[in-house]
Amino acid sequence: MAAFKLGANDITAAYLGTQGICIINDGADTVFDAACGAQFTVTHTVSNSIGGTTNGYTISTSPGTTFTGATGDAYSFTTTVSLNSGYRWQGGTTPTISPSQPITGTVGSANSTVTTTISGATVELIPVGTVTATLNLDTSAVLGPAAGWNVIGDQNGTVETGNSTSVTYAFVSEATLNTGYEWVSGAPANASSPASGSTTIYSSATIYTAFGSAEVRLITYTVQQNLTNDVQGPSAGYNLNWNGNSNYTSPTGTAVRSGNYGVGYTFPATTLATNTGYTATQALTLSGEGAISGTFGTGATTYQVTAGGTVALTPTDVTVTLSYDTSGFTGAANATFSTAGGLTRTGAPGASYSFSTTITADSTYSFSGTSPQVLNGTFPSTSQGVTQYLTGTVSRPTLYYVDRSASPGGCGTFQGSSYWWPDPSGYLSGSSEAYDVAPSGTQVYADANYSSYYSTGGTYSITEPNTGADLTQYISSTGTVGTDNSCP
Repeated sequence: MAAFKLGANDITAAYLGTQGICIINDGADTVFDAACGAQFTVTHTVSNSIGGTTNGYTISTSPGTTFTGATGDAYSFTTTVSLNSGYRWQGGTTPTISPSQPITGTVGSANSTVTTTISGATVELIPVGTVTATLNLDTSAVLGPAAGWNVIGDQNGTVETGNSTSVTYAFVSEATLNTGYEWVSGAPANASSPASGSTTIYSSATIYTAFGSAEVRLITYTVQQNLTNDVQGPSAGYNLNWNGNSNYTSPTGTAVRSGNYGVGYTFPATTLATNTGYTATQALTLSGEGAISGTFGTGATTYQVTAGGTVALTPTDVTVTLSYDTSGFTGAANATFSTAGGLTRTGAPGASYSFSTTITADSTYSFSGTSPQVLNGTFPSTSQGVTQYLTGTVSRPTLYYVDRSASPGGCGTFQGSSYWWPDPSGYLSGSSEAYDVAPSGTQVYADANYSSYYSTGGTYSITEPNTGADLTQYISSTGTVGTDNSCP
């Protein structure tokens, strides 16, 4: 990528106020983008109230006095104070450094400042001709990050002063952990000289002590979110979005975040809703569902999310369609079946339905059985057919004959022909003869098989079967009987 220059000088950064601006040069165009990788600076300052001459001590800040990074980046500053040669802490009182070192945190969304305060001590020149004991503290046996621990008690370079002839000293140094760190296998042995009590020397000397072997490391903190999924009903009926997982259906779940002290963590918000085609028959509920943010080593270490409620398929109307089964019905071909309201019913699953079917025998036939016949039921979960098993008998009455003349004629005309009708009184003497003549208005037939009657319309000579008396009857050409008259 071609460099972006101001005259002969490369331009590597630009700012709008405190907002960093990215410079993008693709060789053809140069683009300034305020939204690209904004960075902010944390500045470390020292508030120093140590008494005495400033030549007597040195203040150091590691890794420097500023840290620049993006929002959320971690920073750390460690401040130390050491005596310069020929100086001592007045009265042996070492300065207090506040807050406890190191100072840690994360870069915000604007430039910021953090402050270390040093107070509570005064430095002074070591008087000439005075016997002194100067501590040389060896920390090389303590492994791991230096920011993880501090020395309390006597520091390296601490001086104990006697008089012109001797000094009695006792140096005790202790290693202590900083927040967010731990000893791998226990703290190191103290650096003490002498091992116990005190010792007197008669000329100035350097006193060598050392910490025992140990190792310090960052603590890995764990934060956990637990899920209890107590939603009842088909899993396809709801969408539980938990820990970034859509359609989560397991009854439990565990999400873990791990990191070092001061580093941020998040758990996304949990949501719960019914899917299309389903209904919450018991309201869906969530507890602990909100998004969670925090920093490792502070606050809660366990969070709970609980989901509940009941879902079911949303009821939709279904249709049942009726068909007849006449396998148990005699003479079905000669009957008409009619169901009130038609052959379909529509309703919600579980609701009741009813079909009422009327049976009507065809002309010249009669029906024996129950009519209407009723089929009751409840709607199933899906549309389907239902069967009504009909019973009964349809048949024709037996026809019986009556003697009549072959053509219209008066009383006593030769009766060489007959007509047939369904005489309910039966037959005479084991024959097919009727008991009575057909009454006025009756349809008569040409034979016992209901063949159509056709003869010349007129008054015919008739013999009454039960008495043998002669009568005359008017019969139309199509077999409709009219009035009858007795013969003299």
